[in-house]
Amino acid sequence: KDLIPEYLGFVKGVVDSEDLPLNISRETLQQNKILKVIRKNIVKKCIEMFEEIAENKDDYNKFYEAFSKNLKLGIHEDSQNRQKLAELLRFYTSKSADEMISLKDYVARMKKGQKEIYYITGESKKVVVPSPFLERLRKKGYEVVYMVDPIDEYAMQQLKDFDGKKFSCITKEGFKLDETDDEKKHFEELKAAFESLCKNIKEILGDRVEKVTLSPRIVTTPCVLVTGEHGWSANMERIMKAQALRDSSMSTYMTSKKTLELNPNHSIVKELKKRSELDKNDRTVKDLVWLIYETALLESGFSLDEPTNFATRIHRMIKLGLSIEDTGEEAAADQPAEDLPPLEDEGAEGSKMEEVD
Repeated sequence: KDLIPEYLGFVKGVVDSEDLPLNISRETLQQNKILKVIRKNIVKKCIEMFEEIAENKDDYNKFYEAFSKNLKLGIHEDSQNRQKLAELLRFYTSKSADEMISLKDYVARMKKGQKEIYYITGESKKVVVPSPFLERLRKKGYEVVYMVDPIDEYAMQQLKDFDGKKFSCITKEGFKLDETDDEKKHFEELKAAFESLCKNIKEILGDRVEKVTLSPRIVTTPCVLVTGEHGWSANMERIMKAQALRDSSMSTYMTSKKTLELNPNHSIVKELKKRSELDKNDRTVKDLVWLIYETALLESGFSLDEPTNFATRIHRMIKLGLSIEDTGEEAAADQPAEDLPPLEDEGAEGSKMEEVD
């Protein structure tokens, strides 16, 4: 333990030194300065050995498959060798197909003018590849690093930059892409046009979201949920919820306030804007807002707090599409626990429910 850090625990060997005094107690030996020098040299030699292995791609792939978690643990724990260990990391990216690449390779092929290393965290590669957060980046030709190992979340809390380039999580608030003056002007015009819809959606969702705004990052998806810059990502929230011995008090201040970002060019959002302007209290609008919010929760990597209500809304939409009328027990069962208004007018009873809302 004194000779080698925990993250290098898989390395076995013998240390030969003429400088260690033998005729003393173990307690004195543990405080010996020579031990610190030996520890430092062992770590240095280990990293040099890893760099040698990395020169052979096939050998390093086998090594990395077995010990990548140890290297990432080193990123978290060893501040002195953090940058050297970062050079040994390998990740899948949006352009690397089935081949893992180093951060050095990523930086070498960054687009002209790109100032940050873009990355996304998630449960698996299969989950992050179709993520809506990648839409605009993919359209503009930017490469995104996939971080799909749970320990990546912990490593990235310590690894702030690499080779002078800062890391930028594309699922968090504050993420920006370089835009022309015309694009910025057009986006500001859209913001003004959709301001009333954003306010209405915020009123409907209440404290479920901190704010509602337009999104600069999505192209084909109607909306996404992003987290605060300094709080947990959706993936980290999932990891922490799975901890058997987690400190529940931590989640109260680390769970990020969510921001709902709308795609102003999507047909669903345009139609919601039109209906909302005609009647702010339209029951269909209210029901659809809850539906797109809950689908955005799932698509952005969060879990549903009330999956039964979500299922109920989906069933009601299916019935509406099939022109099936609710009767008797089905009508009562299909009413969500939140007492959201029904999709169709139910006379006096409907207006009472609207007052409650």
